[in-house]
Amino acid sequence: MADSGGQSPKPDSDVYTVLVMVATVFLAVGTVYVGVRGNAIFGNWLPFSF
Repeated sequence: MADSGGQSPKPDSDVYTVLVMVATVFLAVGTVYVGVRGNAIFGNWLPFSF
């Protein structure tokens, strides 16, 4: 088994990093959208809270 010297090889592309960033942006936008729509429909940010 070859020893890599303790360092992992650098990937050729950062596709998964970009996908995680895109998913984070979509999640943030979706959260804001649901909050705004909940406020517009129910008159409260958390409609089912006590």
